[in-house]
Amino acid sequence: MLGRYVLKEVLVPYLVGVLLFVVLLTFDLLSSLSGVLLSRGAGVEAIAKLILYRLPWTLSLALPLGLVFAILVGLARLIRQSELKAAYAAGVPPWALLKPLALLALLVSLFNLLNLAELRPRALEAYDQHLARLLYGEGGLSGVLRKQLYAAEGLGVYYAEEVRPEVGQNRLYGLRVVDERGRVYSAQEGVWDKEGWHFRGYVLEGGKPKPFAGTLPFPAQFRPKESLGSRDPYDSTTLRELWERSRVEPSARFALYRRLSDALGGFFLGLVAAALGLSFREAAWAFLSIVLLIFGYYVLWTLSAQLARYDVNPLLAFLPNAFYGLLALFLTWRLR
Repeated sequence: MLGRYVLKEVLVPYLVGVLLFVVLLTFDLLSSLSGVLLSRGAGVEAIAKLILYRLPWTLSLALPLGLVFAILVGLARLIRQSELKAAYAAGVPPWALLKPLALLALLVSLFNLLNLAELRPRALEAYDQHLARLLYGEGGLSGVLRKQLYAAEGLGVYYAEEVRPEVGQNRLYGLRVVDERGRVYSAQEGVWDKEGWHFRGYVLEGGKPKPFAGTLPFPAQFRPKESLGSRDPYDSTTLRELWERSRVEPSARFALYRRLSDALGGFFLGLVAAALGLSFREAAWAFLSIVLLIFGYYVLWTLSAQLARYDVNPLLAFLPNAFYGLLALFLTWRLR
C-alpha cells in the first residue's frame, strides 16, 4: 500500500515533467526552423506533421528526464510534509519505497527501448522526407549521399562510401557487400540499377581474394535515406538494421551501443534519483539534484561521444550508465 502511495505521488509529476520537456523541445525545433517555414509559406498542417514526426525523438529525451524530475519532486513533497520521516519512524525500510520506483524506471526504459529501436528511426526518416519536400519541393534531396548501408532480408549487407543518384541508376563508390553465405565483395566503383549492383572487383572466399566481375541482385526500391542537418546519420536506422551495419561498418558499433545505452539510461537515472530522494532530509536538496543528475549524465554522454571520434573502444557508449549504475549501488547500500 505504501509503495502505491509513493507511485501516486510520482506519476502526476511524471506526466507534467514529460509534457514540459516535450513542449520545450518542440518550441526549440520550431524556433530553429521558423525562418525556413515562413519563407516557404508552410501551413498549419505541414508544421503539425513536422511536430508529429519529431515526437518519438522528443519522447526519447523527455521520458528519462521527466522521470528524474518526477521522482525527486514527488519525494520532495513527502519530505516537506514529514511523511518520509513518519514512515521511517514506523519501521518502514527505505528499500520498501525504492522497489516500486525502480520498477517504474524499468518500465520507462523498456518502453523507451521500443521507441529507440523502431518508432524513432522510422519517424525521423519520415521527418527528413517531409522537411526535404518543404525545402526542395516534391523532388526532395538529390545530392551525393555518403556511407550508405542497406540490409535486405535474405541478400546480406550492402555498403557504399558514396551513392551518386543519376537518371535511371545510382553510381556507387567504395562499395562492400557481405552476402548471406558470408562472402565479402569489394570494389572501387559500380552501378546500381533495377537489376542490382554491377561492379568489377574482388571476392573473399575461403580466406583467399579472387577477381570478380558481375551483378549481385538487389531490389531497386531500396533508395538511400535522406538526412538533413548535423544529426547523427544513424538516427533514422532501426535497431535491427543498425545491428547489421555494425557487422561491416566500425563506426556503427558505437551508434548501436549508444542506442542501447540511451534506453537503459532512464533506468539508472531513475534509480539514482530514487535512492537520493529517499536519503534526503531537506526538500531543497531534491530540486538541486534534478539539475545535477541531468547535467552530469549529459557531460558523460557527450564525453563518450567525443572519445568515439578517436576510435576508442565503442563500449564507452555505456560510460554514463556504468557511472550512474555504480552510484545507484552505493546510494542503495547507504539506504540500509
